[in-house]
Amino acid sequence: MAPIEEIAQWIQNKPVWWRHSVRLALRHGELNQNCLDEILHVARMENGLEDHDINYSYYSSNIDFSGYKSEQHEVSLNSLSSVKGIAALAENQTLKFPQSGLFIVYGDNGAGKSSYASILKNACLTRGDSPEIIGNVFSITNPPPQAKISVNCDSGVRDFSWDKKFQSNDLLKSIRVFDSSSAHHYVNKEDSLGFKPAGLNLLSELINAINKVKAIAEEDIMPGNGLITLTERKSQSLTAKFINNISSETMESELREHVASPAELFRIEPLRQSIAQLKLQTAEQTKKTLNHNKSVINPLKDFCERTLKLLDDNAITYIQGLFIDRNLKQITAEELRQATLQGLPLENVAGLTWQTLWLAAKEFIAHDAKTQSFPLKNGDICPLCLQKVGVESEHNQASLNRYLTDKTSSDAKDAQLLYSNAIQKIKSYNINLVPYQAALTLLESFQVGISDSIKKLFSDLQQRKELLCSTDFTGWNNDNTIDTSCISFIDSIINNITTQIESLQTDDDLLSLISKNESELQLIEDKKYALENNKSIRSNIQRYKIIKKWEKVISDCGTRQISNLASQLYRTGIVQPLIQAFNHELNAFGFNRFTVNVDSRNRTGQQQFKLVIAEANEPIVAKVASEGEQRCIAIASFLAEMKADKRKSAVIFDDPVNSLSHEWSRRVALRLVKESVERQVIIFTHNIVFYKLLLEAAESTNALHDGIALDRSRSYAGIVRDSPPWEALTTGRRISYLRSEVQKLRRIDKEGTVAEFRLASRSFYGLLRECWERLVEEKLLNKVVTRFERGVATQRLSRLLDLSQNDIDRVEISMTKCSTYFTGHDSASEIGDPYPTIDEITQDLELVSKFLEELQRDRKRS
Repeated sequence: MAPIEEIAQWIQNKPVWWRHSVRLALRHGELNQNCLDEILHVARMENGLEDHDINYSYYSSNIDFSGYKSEQHEVSLNSLSSVKGIAALAENQTLKFPQSGLFIVYGDNGAGKSSYASILKNACLTRGDSPEIIGNVFSITNPPPQAKISVNCDSGVRDFSWDKKFQSNDLLKSIRVFDSSSAHHYVNKEDSLGFKPAGLNLLSELINAINKVKAIAEEDIMPGNGLITLTERKSQSLTAKFINNISSETMESELREHVASPAELFRIEPLRQSIAQLKLQTAEQTKKTLNHNKSVINPLKDFCERTLKLLDDNAITYIQGLFIDRNLKQITAEELRQATLQGLPLENVAGLTWQTLWLAAKEFIAHDAKTQSFPLKNGDICPLCLQKVGVESEHNQASLNRYLTDKTSSDAKDAQLLYSNAIQKIKSYNINLVPYQAALTLLESFQVGISDSIKKLFSDLQQRKELLCSTDFTGWNNDNTIDTSCISFIDSIINNITTQIESLQTDDDLLSLISKNESELQLIEDKKYALENNKSIRSNIQRYKIIKKWEKVISDCGTRQISNLASQLYRTGIVQPLIQAFNHELNAFGFNRFTVNVDSRNRTGQQQFKLVIAEANEPIVAKVASEGEQRCIAIASFLAEMKADKRKSAVIFDDPVNSLSHEWSRRVALRLVKESVERQVIIFTHNIVFYKLLLEAAESTNALHDGIALDRSRSYAGIVRDSPPWEALTTGRRISYLRSEVQKLRRIDKEGTVAEFRLASRSFYGLLRECWERLVEEKLLNKVVTRFERGVATQRLSRLLDLSQNDIDRVEISMTKCSTYFTGHDSASEIGDPYPTIDEITQDLELVSKFLEELQRDRKRS
């Protein structure tokens, strides 16, 4: 298993913020302050110090190690095309790359080179930060950034549609990109070894993140930091113990049990006075006082019980039942009366008032009219009207008697009587607390406000009484409940007094009572303190919970396991091959002014990889080496990683010699050309001198090489020209280019106007003149003196012995003719020669071609 794969497996079960640290280290190369702030944010969320935000699922997801694991395929870049919505790059352009050798993409500033390179930096593997892809700021309608990237691998050509949401792919990530950001990273940073070279800094950056988070956590939980000082409670009450032992395990809800209620606060002073009084009395005197208090309170207790029995909810429910029963029975009796006595001359006959009259008549006849029966019959004398009863009257009285003797009527009468008696009992009950004023005053000494509660209770009972008596129960509401808790308090006071009386047999018992009251007083005072410091106590509870969470973070900050992993990976042999490859690369660059060594050591859990200057007072490469030396060292590091990892995939260099001197540019050019023999090497550059150095190195080593140029119009950049820039072309390639220009001139000569042909031919002769100049420099003078070179190649003078006047004349004649017709000289039209024909132009091009062939074939110019 490759070291990077061991790290990928090892990190899976580590804290989320550890994994995100490694993810950011993979992405950015090094963790800047923004990264460290984000890691701290993730650590806080993971441990409950902050709420999870919408990105937490991403933070906790698996890390994408695409491209860092062992290389499975040798991958080269095939093409980059279908670019849309990226800077000002023109659409419908294709960058086609040869599968092997050196390929140069040249472009002046603003030609689109950096925009194309930024796509590859995001899709492939770049050490350091990948540049942000932006759209065309000058376009109103801009499509989302997208491109098509094609690669060659063992399985053939693979195409990828890339955009900003593109998921990492191992094939694309097999291709490495080197740029200025990478260069700065290699030289100026200590890197952890022990895994794949492209990820050398992972463990080092993880430890850096751990140390930063740990430092913040330890600072936050420093003693006293964030905690409010609370006075230690000296008593042994439960509340005192609660306050003195607040911890992260304490729940805020527990505080409610230890906060004094208003009733308890009112109890403090009476209780304090009672303790003082008890201390001045004997047990016998105290018992006498307690008995007196009990005798004062007991009548109030009995009165309360009687009143509640009469008007409590159970009593009301009973009366409500009587009321309903009475109404139902009266309705039933009235329905029977209407059915039985229909047609009688009196409307209210058989009513309750009328029944009184009926019973009086019945009783009179029973005592004074012995010869008559009741009800009266035909011929009897009525005691009320003193007339004989007729047949009809006999019938009516018989009907009345049957109705009155029916049970329905008697039940209605009984129900009415029960209900009336109950209401009368309530009406006659006197609810008056005046006789119990002494008891109310005494109870107030036990609990301030209790007398008001009792008065409120009796006020509610009085309203209940008046409602029942005045509305005949129709206005009663079942939700009209009353608070009887004060009665329970009276019971508790009497029971407490009784208990105290029974327990007070000796003065020792009195001392126990005093101690009990003092404990009660202390408890209430502790609760009062909890009430007064409620906010501070809650704050400390919350703070202790935060501290515990920070302690959990700190417990995750141990680096021993990282040290063990580093040691394990070190034993796999990853360090020594890298050191050997690095030293080999330095030698290839010809370092001799000073010796740069690789210092590898284990420190604070990480295997260090540091570039140092041997036997120097200032062993920091970035402070001693020049910019050119630093760049070469960085490239050597980059290539050493590839060698140590035995990678064969393509590498891309974006302006590798930006701002370097000619000497170091030449060294870089030669090294990259040699590397192109082993793998595909693609170079983006705007430096025409470096371009020529690359071509010179390629020709001197017979390395495969090709290139293209990027151009721009007024509106668009990244326009692909299939040939390299004119300035970088050799004489031979310039002649090839001019042959294609001749074909264009033929079409203009055939299809265009004379003016168009003359204008095009003037441009052609300007290029032909430059071709002769390159021939003189490159072949005739055998590169003894070359533009853009500082030195003179005196060793090449030996080839110049064959120069003749004929050579001078050939060059002079051709250059003079080119100067006559190329754009730039304003000749007098009346003395000028006729413009050359297309055939004459072709012959002029053949002159330089034949001279080149002669110099290379017969006169052995290299």
